[in-house]
Amino acid sequence: MSLDLNKLQVLREAARSGNYTVAASRLHLTPSAVSHAIHKLEKGIGRGLVEWRGRRLELTDEGEYLYQVCERVFGELDEAGERLAGKDGGIEKTIVLGATVEFGSNVLIRKLRPFLHAYPWLRLDFHFSHELTEPLLRDEIDLAVDCRPHPNPAVDCISLFREKYAVVAAPFFLQVHPVAAPRDLEELPVLSLDKEGRWWRNMVEAAPHGDRPAFRRIVAVNHIRGMINAAAEGLGVALLPRFTMLDELARGKLEVLFPHLKLLEDRFCIYQKRARAGREKNRLLTRFLTGMKVDEFGDAIGRAPRAR
Repeated sequence: MSLDLNKLQVLREAARSGNYTVAASRLHLTPSAVSHAIHKLEKGIGRGLVEWRGRRLELTDEGEYLYQVCERVFGELDEAGERLAGKDGGIEKTIVLGATVEFGSNVLIRKLRPFLHAYPWLRLDFHFSHELTEPLLRDEIDLAVDCRPHPNPAVDCISLFREKYAVVAAPFFLQVHPVAAPRDLEELPVLSLDKEGRWWRNMVEAAPHGDRPAFRRIVAVNHIRGMINAAAEGLGVALLPRFTMLDELARGKLEVLFPHLKLLEDRFCIYQKRARAGREKNRLLTRFLTGMKVDEFGDAIGRAPRAR
């Protein structure tokens, strides 16, 4: 039995994409060529590698095993290419760091100068987005600092920081709309990243069962900074990460509601492909991030356990 590298690359991209059409576009092939390549692999091995759940491609146990092998092998080949190019051609190494918009722009951008100064041969690019799972799996980013979990067996997780939240509103808003308990929010405008109010999970699930609000007036704002400004202008009540609004809290533009209610916290982690974690550039950036201090944010961001 021989395994053709080109066909293995097709399987790898199809597994990442979840369908043949997207994989074909990325590989500059036709969907039928992708299907044919995987069929030939399955025929040569004598076992099924993929199955379909509706329109979504899923890997069989054998397909998952082969995919993990592909990740390791092609990852090693990519690393070898980078090392040879760096030695022979003097080419700078590039690493792409993904992060959520607020954490990336408020924290990471302010912290990475010493890292770049220590490693001038390493060029760092940034990818700030609230959706980092697919870019990480497609190797569009090398590491992601994210507070959403990435439950993929190919992805390694290192705990970094915990993120505290607060429910806030403008003082003049509260003079008109007194709020004493979470249930008081039911008839008030609440600001949320989504129209369904899923953004408020950290508060709703922390409230006692009899005091959990059913929001009736959700105002969708698709950016954290937009929610901060909207709350400060009296457009509604907001649930926000504390570190993003320290200035507004210090100046009294926003007031914290329910200070004795222990809201759920999110946890920022470093996510990276296991096949890439051993690369020099990944190791250097991981070491810097895990040692990074954020004392200026007080208790808004705290060190999380570093268990893998």
